[in-house]
Amino acid sequence: GGDTMAAVGAVVDGVRAIGHHPEASLWFAGSALYMAAIALLAASLLVVTLSALLSVPHAAHDLAHLLRVPVPPFAGFALLGALLLLPLAAGEGVLGLACVLIAVGMLYGNTARSFTLLLCALGLFAGLYTVPRLAAATLSAFPDDPVARAAYSTAQGLASPVDLMRLEHAASEDPLAVRALAIYARQMGNLGRADALYQQLLKDSPNDVALINNAANVRLDLGHVDSALELYDRALDLASGSAVVLFNLSQAYGRSFQVDDLNRTLAEAQSADGELVAEFTSLQRTKNQSFVVDFPLSTRELWDRVLANPGGDSLAQGFRHPWAPGRLGGSRSVCAGALGLAVVLGWLLSMRFQPSGWCVRCGRRQCERCGDLGAQELCESCNLLFFEPEKTDRKLRAQRIEALRERERRMGRIRTALSVLIPGAAGILAKRPVRGLFGAFCFALAACAVVWRGGVVPDPLLAGPAAMVVFLGAAGICAFLYVASIATSLAVDRET
Repeated sequence: GGDTMAAVGAVVDGVRAIGHHPEASLWFAGSALYMAAIALLAASLLVVTLSALLSVPHAAHDLAHLLRVPVPPFAGFALLGALLLLPLAAGEGVLGLACVLIAVGMLYGNTARSFTLLLCALGLFAGLYTVPRLAAATLSAFPDDPVARAAYSTAQGLASPVDLMRLEHAASEDPLAVRALAIYARQMGNLGRADALYQQLLKDSPNDVALINNAANVRLDLGHVDSALELYDRALDLASGSAVVLFNLSQAYGRSFQVDDLNRTLAEAQSADGELVAEFTSLQRTKNQSFVVDFPLSTRELWDRVLANPGGDSLAQGFRHPWAPGRLGGSRSVCAGALGLAVVLGWLLSMRFQPSGWCVRCGRRQCERCGDLGAQELCESCNLLFFEPEKTDRKLRAQRIEALRERERRMGRIRTALSVLIPGAAGILAKRPVRGLFGAFCFALAACAVVWRGGVVPDPLLAGPAAMVVFLGAAGICAFLYVASIATSLAVDRET
């Protein structure tokens, strides 16, 4: 309508309202968890692959030594490639390949890289099992839970006869159904039944502020002012700054003609949330003088059901199948065992095996079995050049140093290009692999938020433009963190 600030305020209010709307909060959380699962898998696989690629030349060289017969270099690479691709040939998919790459990376990595690969293994497990299961349970919470749907509809004043039948049938074993029936009884003016149901709920949940407040409101409407005051005091002991409870307590004081207590309590409520109390006062004028405020059915109650719900397994399995179609992805324990075995096996081999490596100055291979092994990560030539200069010709030494500097400048440009083009490469090349994993995760999460800016499942006509604001805003934050991780990694790389 031309009022930009009002539009911005409406968007902010829409985003803030998400947390107070059960169905909207579940939809947003399910979408966010699904994106987080994709990002965990993508980032972990990317870092595992990059770490393994750094180790492939050495692994192929060392594998050729194990054959104990002279073979050309390409034969070592061919044999290594065949071994790495065995899990794919066996039908274990990306998870099987990742297990082999983790073992190779652990064998040839230093402490920092080995720790990062351990984090990658945890990320793969969480991305395949823990997070998808939560995402699936959250997205299917309402469709698969008729009692929760009926309770929510009843709390909104939209109960159908079928909803009431479901609640009555489940009331003997489901506290949420009892709570919804208590809300419905109060809506219909059946205060006696509402009081009985609230007292039943308070026996099982004596510290639930919402239950205590709502039960006090029913007691107050029944004319039991003293018991209502006692319940309000109990609620304030648990939530001393609640403007809702303080407002209701002031109304109870008003009905018992305790004017001083009424004014004091109403002032406390206004101090806690003056805008909300003003709205209550306005409603009181338009409705009736006996107006008190019930707490609605909270999103926390629905979230407790979601977290305790074993449902969503079929959806999670559908998500997991493309990544782990074989036996390794068949169960949680097998997946955890395979990833753990890869980590432990690679670590044990690194303790008993001296792998080959590169000279950090000239890039020449160092291999104990080839008889070419210097000291301090330097080959014999570089060790002589930098630590025993008196044994070298001065002119040749200067030429050699200039050649090494030119190589370092060239390699620096290559590392910078790879750092910018490949997510996670900046941290790994700067020998900060944890930072590389963080950068890869931020990049993957930003990409997911842009691709699914409208949610991973259709919006149930609840979120509207707020969905795009939230997801694109999250993408912007992740993109900023990703760029920051590249910049800091490049700065460290230049210093070293």
